[in-house]
Amino acid sequence: TSRELLDNVRAVEDWITNHFLERGPTTNEAVQKEMSQRLLDVSFGRNDVIFDDQGNPSIMVRIPETRLNVLDSSWGNALHPAFIVNGQAVSELWVAKYQAFTVGSGASERAVVLRRRDPRVNYGVNRALTVCKQKGAGWHLMTNAEWGLILNWCKANGFWPRGSNNYGRDYSRTAEHGEASYISGTTIVRVATGTGPVGWSHDGSPFGIFDLNGNLWELVGGFRLVDGEIQILENNNAADNTKDQSDASEEWKAIMPDGSLVEPGTEGTLKYDATNADG
Repeated sequence: TSRELLDNVRAVEDWITNHFLERGPTTNEAVQKEMSQRLLDVSFGRNDVIFDDQGNPSIMVRIPETRLNVLDSSWGNALHPAFIVNGQAVSELWVAKYQAFTVGSGASERAVVLRRRDPRVNYGVNRALTVCKQKGAGWHLMTNAEWGLILNWCKANGFWPRGSNNYGRDYSRTAEHGEASYISGTTIVRVATGTGPVGWSHDGSPFGIFDLNGNLWELVGGFRLVDGEIQILENNNAADNTKDQSDASEEWKAIMPDGSLVEPGTEGTLKYDATNADG
């Protein structure tokens, strides 16, 4: 049953979380392999635990290669830009299942993704980029291209994930709630990662990406606004953590109405108009 699937995957994830809390990073290859295999088994290959350079575990969700026409039939058969990094196609993405918390400090600080943790808040984008990059090759702050992929997948499938957007509950279904992880006075400010119902995952399943809606503000890489001009890194190049995303970086490109990329400041590029923004 759906409930059994949820209980099974959460039992393995909670075991991984508790192992980390009790023993810290896992560098033993046999233990890493056991954790990975157990999670792959209970999620039918959709979730895995991936270890960073220190042995910190993070629970991840597999997103297979996706064509644009899967998301909108009018968009053609091209590969979604999230699967193009430095001009090369990638067959899959692994996206954090939960909002991250951090361990360590300075050069030893790392983002970690586990269930039933209080997510990290009050972070600037540059620091967020750094604590993801410091995890090692392949790790990066979730990019705007990846966020857009997931958003359009939800739209195409007619499912809008709910979440902790009303003091620990969902405003549209107030019976849905998570476990409080931070309370100010009597007000629930945040809930522990992944403690809401399956309707809080991006696909309504125990194996989806949780807490995209609510709980706290998320940060993404590869996107910025400069004097209203929308600027991005090409395709999903922001997934390459060696790319410079600083203010002065030459990686930033502006967008023309036809979708072509040009140098920032070019006349006629797309702008963000706050007066017509929704919400």
